[in-house]
Amino acid sequence: MTQQSPTSQAVERLRALGDRELLAFFNEVTSKTSRELLRVLPSVDGFRKDSAASLPKRKQALLHHFLKKGGAPKANKERADLAYYYLWRAWAEQHLKDVEGLAALLDAIENATAKDHPQVVTEKPQAEIEALFRSLHEQSFLNNCAAETITRLLQFSPFETTDTLERLVSSAKPLVAVERDRELSILPKRMQGYEELLKSLHRDVERSSGEVARLAETVTGLLARPAPVVEESASRHALETVLAELAAVRKELETHGEAVARVSAAADGRLKAVERSVADLEALWSDIEDRATKHTEELQQRLTEIAERVGQLGQNTSPAPVQTDSLSVASTPSLRIVPLAQRPDPIKALATGTEAAALLTSNYAALGLKSPGAAIFAEEVLAAAVTGRVLFLKGSFSTELARATAMALAGNHMVRARVPVGFVDAATLDTDVVAALGKQDGMIGALVLERVNNAPFELLGDVIADLVRDASVLVVATLADGVSTFPEQPLYLQLGPVFDADVLDWSIFPKANATVSAGALASLDPKALLMQLSRGKAQTEELLRLLRRDRSLRNPRIERTATAFMSTLEGFRTSNAPTSLQSTAYGWLWPLWRMTGLASEDIEEELDGGRIDSEGHVDTRLQLLLDLAGIRRE
Repeated sequence: MTQQSPTSQAVERLRALGDRELLAFFNEVTSKTSRELLRVLPSVDGFRKDSAASLPKRKQALLHHFLKKGGAPKANKERADLAYYYLWRAWAEQHLKDVEGLAALLDAIENATAKDHPQVVTEKPQAEIEALFRSLHEQSFLNNCAAETITRLLQFSPFETTDTLERLVSSAKPLVAVERDRELSILPKRMQGYEELLKSLHRDVERSSGEVARLAETVTGLLARPAPVVEESASRHALETVLAELAAVRKELETHGEAVARVSAAADGRLKAVERSVADLEALWSDIEDRATKHTEELQQRLTEIAERVGQLGQNTSPAPVQTDSLSVASTPSLRIVPLAQRPDPIKALATGTEAAALLTSNYAALGLKSPGAAIFAEEVLAAAVTGRVLFLKGSFSTELARATAMALAGNHMVRARVPVGFVDAATLDTDVVAALGKQDGMIGALVLERVNNAPFELLGDVIADLVRDASVLVVATLADGVSTFPEQPLYLQLGPVFDADVLDWSIFPKANATVSAGALASLDPKALLMQLSRGKAQTEELLRLLRRDRSLRNPRIERTATAFMSTLEGFRTSNAPTSLQSTAYGWLWPLWRMTGLASEDIEEELDGGRIDSEGHVDTRLQLLLDLAGIRRE
C-alpha cells in the first residue's frame, strides 16, 4: 500500500480533536481487518505481535505517536503514517460500503502519491482526493451514503481540508433525507408484497368454497337416495353397512367444516395484519414529512447564522500577524511534583520489617481499616514495597492509603504528583523526583503518583522503572475511575501489584481524631529488614501455572515480580490465613485475568469462591471481587 502521509495541517487538525475523539474513531473500525491491523500498528510490550488482544493497546500506542509533542520519532514516523492511513481506509470501506467504486477511488489516491518517484513525492494527489469526495457527494443523492459520514471521513483524513472539499461535504445529502428516501423507495415493494398476500388469501378462499360445494353435493345426493327398505328378515350385516356409510359422510363433513373455519380465521388474521401495515406506512410517511420539514427549518436557520457571521467578519479589521523568528511552543498539561504535607509529630526510625508493618497497620487503622484486615494488608504492602518498589491502589480510599503508606515508610522524604488528563511527556519524571526529594540522608524516599491512568501508561512505565532502579525511592500509584481514564493493562503488573481497596474491610464509623504517623526506613532490602521470619516455601509452581492460565499470553516479567512478592510474603508472614497464594491472587491474578479477558467460569474455577489453595480459609476480598463481578457460584 502506497499511503498518503498526513500533511502538517492534517496532523494539527487531528491533535486538536484530542485523544478521546481519535481513539473513538479508531474503535469504530470493527470489520474483519484484525490480521492486517496487527501487521501495521505499533507493537507494545507484553503482547505477541499476532495477538488480537493487543489491538486496544496498539491503537493507544498509535494515538500516542500523533499526540506526542513533536510527532513520532523519525524511525517510527513512516510506520505510524502507514498504520493511520490503513485505519482511515478501513473505516471508509466499512462505513461507506454501499458507495460504488470506493476501492478504485482510494487506489487512485494511493497510486497518485507516487512514492516510487522521489522527484514527485511532495506533490499532493489533490485531483484524486477531490474526485473521491465529489463521487461521495453524488452517491449521497443516490442514498448510498450521508453527509454526516462524509464529514467524519474528511475530519479524520490525512488530507488538507480545502474550500472545495468542505463545499462538497457541506452540500451532500443529509442522513435524515437519505433515510426518508430509502423508506420511500421500498414502499412499492412492500405494497406489491401485500397484493400478493391478498391474492393468495383469495385463492385459499376459492379453494375452500369448492370443497364446501362438493360436500354439499354429496349431502344432497345422499338425501335424494331412497331410504332402503329393510325386511324383517334382512341380515344384520346390511344394516351395519348403511350405518357405517352414514358415519363416514358425517366425519368428512366435520373435517371439511373445521378446515373451512381455519382458512376463514387465517384470512381474517392476514387481513388485519395488512390493515395494520398500511396504518404503519401512513404513520411513517407522516413522520418522515415532519422530520424533513424540521430539518429544512434547521438548515435555513444555520444558513442565516452563517451569513450574519460572514457579514460581521467583513466589518471587522484586525492587524496582520507579527512574524517572529522564535519557535512556537505547544502547550501540554504538565506534571507538577510537590512535597506532601509534613506532620509535626516526631518521625519513628524503622529498623525491621516487623516495625514497618506495625506502623503501616496503625496508619491503616487510623483511616478506618478493621482488624485483622489492616495487619494483613500492611504485610502485603510491605512485601510489594521491598520486592518491586512499586504498587498500585484503586478504589475510593486509594489516595488516602497511598499517602499514609508513603508517610509510614519515607517520613519527610515524600513528594506527590497528580497526572493531568492529556499528559504526554514524562521524559524527566525520574530526575524531577530526585531533585524534589533532595538529600535523603540515607533514608528511602517516596513518590505518590495520583491518577496514573489519566495518561497511557507506556509514557510512565519505563520512567518509573528507571526511578526505582537508580534511586532509593518507593512509588505508590493510584488509579482513577472516570470517563477520561485509560483502561488497566498488564504493564502495571510488570512493576507491582494492583490492590483494589474497595474490597477491604472498612469501618463505617472510624475513630474520631485518629491520625497517621510518620516513619523512616533506611533500606528496602528484605534481608536488611530481617523479613525472613518463617521457613515456609511458597508454591511458586502453582503460581506460574495460574499466571499462564491464558495460553495466548505469557509475560515473564510479571511472573518474576509476582513470584518474588509471594516468596517474600511467605517468609515474612507467620499466619496461614490468608495464604501467600491468596494474597498474590488479590494483587496479581485477579487484575491480570480481568485485564486479559479470561472467561468468567475459568476465573471462578481457579479462585474457588476465594479459597484457592486453602482448605479452611476463604479470602473475603476475593469472594467480594467475584460477587461484584457477578461470577461467583453459590
